[in-house]
Amino acid sequence: MGTLTGKGIENLVAECIEDGDLHRLLRLPETLDDFPETSIVKSVEYIIKCKEDKIEGAVSDVSKSDLMQSTPWTKEDTDSPLSVNKCYALNVMLSQKFSPQFLQEAARAMSFDSALIIAKYLHFLLSWSPPVPEENPSLPPLEQVIDWLNAIVDSHFQQLKLAEDARDIIISLQEQITLMTQWQSESKALLGTLAEVSRQFEEQQRSNKKMGDYCIEVISF
Repeated sequence: MGTLTGKGIENLVAECIEDGDLHRLLRLPETLDDFPETSIVKSVEYIIKCKEDKIEGAVSDVSKSDLMQSTPWTKEDTDSPLSVNKCYALNVMLSQKFSPQFLQEAARAMSFDSALIIAKYLHFLLSWSPPVPEENPSLPPLEQVIDWLNAIVDSHFQQLKLAEDARDIIISLQEQITLMTQWQSESKALLGTLAEVSRQFEEQQRSNKKMGDYCIEVISF
């Protein structure tokens, strides 16, 4: 199955969705290499629309440790906008590799209601993510979260600017990104200072070593 590509994967994903087989859908990434962006978006929207009992049944054989690895905020008693099981299922698909350009195009097919829900969840991931996140293969990397948000906002721009229920999430996202940008700017300034201190420290070390070697030569003479 790992040799399937392109249209073959699209058909397989569509079959899982049409059959309502979420359990099978969530296990496809274990055997398939690359999902087309259209299939990722369709899978994400399908998971968003699934009722909790279907989600619970689909992840019933997932160990508690795997669930916690995919939803690490639960260790801190932090509430997410979606259930633990739904977060796990979404993270499986959100973690798949994609081209940002193709993702933006594919995201246009997502309904606005689904786009708003996934935007709220992605905003939660962005807000929760530590400044220096640890590598976690069960979570989409921070860069992918931002690419996903960009794809959702870009593909639903007209609706987002008109919808009253989207106002809060847009304002909150803007504030979060502004804070992140400021943090990155300040971090770069600190990094430059630290680099200069490190450079001068190394120069001092080399100078001390040369002086030590000179003293040894004088004593030997």
